[in-house]
Amino acid sequence: MVALALCTLRGCAPLRAARPAAGAARARPLRVLAQAAPERPSGGGARMRILMQAAPERPAGGGARMPPGGASPSFETPVYQAPGYGGSTQPGADGRPSGGGARGSPPPPTPAADQAPPAAPAPAPAAAAPAAPASSGNVVVQVTSPPTSVSINGEVATNGVLTPAQIYEKAANTGAYKTQLPWWKIVLLGAVAGCYVGLGGALLLTVGPNCMGIAAENPGLAKYITGAIGFPFALLQILVCGSELFTGNTALCFSAVLEGKAKISGMFKNWVCAYAGNILGCALMVAIFANTGLLPQLTRGAEALAIYKTAAPFKETFLKAICANWFVCLAVWQALGANSFGGKFIACLGPVSAFVCIGLEHCIANLFFVPLGIVCGANVTMQQFFVSNLIPVTLGNIVAGTLCMATVYSLLYGALGRKITGEAKAA
Repeated sequence: MVALALCTLRGCAPLRAARPAAGAARARPLRVLAQAAPERPSGGGARMRILMQAAPERPAGGGARMPPGGASPSFETPVYQAPGYGGSTQPGADGRPSGGGARGSPPPPTPAADQAPPAAPAPAPAAAAPAAPASSGNVVVQVTSPPTSVSINGEVATNGVLTPAQIYEKAANTGAYKTQLPWWKIVLLGAVAGCYVGLGGALLLTVGPNCMGIAAENPGLAKYITGAIGFPFALLQILVCGSELFTGNTALCFSAVLEGKAKISGMFKNWVCAYAGNILGCALMVAIFANTGLLPQLTRGAEALAIYKTAAPFKETFLKAICANWFVCLAVWQALGANSFGGKFIACLGPVSAFVCIGLEHCIANLFFVPLGIVCGANVTMQQFFVSNLIPVTLGNIVAGTLCMATVYSLLYGALGRKITGEAKAA
């Protein structure tokens, strides 16, 4: 095909005899090509069009061929008209789609010898079209819509943090979901949470209690280091990775019950199964760290905590437990209101480091610290731990989650408040 086109341009011998007289009108393929389709993408299109002019009888789908019978092709009648991009979208007469513009008329038959060839029609001017990328034949049209005004009624969150009412609604929905989980899944998720508590507790015991120099010079700073490094990471893992922590569920599940989204039986099922799973996870981590060879770096803090936590009277331990889980539930509440990982970490860091730094009581944390302290050699028995610490701490944690968090926020933003004011629930 390339050779035939070059031969046509240079005037080879087989075609020289078929050329018309000097005065006869003849087509100018290159001029038609340049004028009719200046916007065609490069890559060989011009050469193919010359061939189409040289062979008006070419079959559909084929290249340029000589007419049957050995007759020379006529140069006097243009047989191809480039499409005008941007014109009609109807298919051309040859049955092929136009590709965005009207295709030219089909090639007429070669005129007989006794007939005068028709005059060459003027090439159709190319319609103006938006510029398209060289690698694509599509025409890209950008339409800019006029600006419109939008009216918004109500609160709009613009800082990535939910409103207090939205946080409470989300907490109640989360609690309803937790009460509907099967018991075995709650136990397994509770065991995972207990393992996370053990991992964070090991970090706490490794860093804070071993900063003796800082503790001697600045006891307050040493306490904050102990609270800020270790336990906030444990709660963040529990909330982000997904597991069941008994202390946080006291607020979430009770909120679902207050809002009528869960039954009391489902709440107690979640509490019991999550507590059992937390015990299993903490016991597993105590057994693991007791056999890792890392007890020397954990002994100082574990022994001190085991003795401290079992020496306080019931009332003090109970009240400290209320404050501790109040902090923990606040961390859970804030994490529910944050939409980013960084926001959830900040939500956990402040409250959790505060309750550890102050010296409050958290029943699931104590399930790791006190047994590990007993393994390290603290003069404490498991009976002392259950009677003097675990029972009052568990009761205090339940009071904080149910009364200080769920009940208060239900009065402010939930069903209890609507019962008092007589308002209907918003759609």
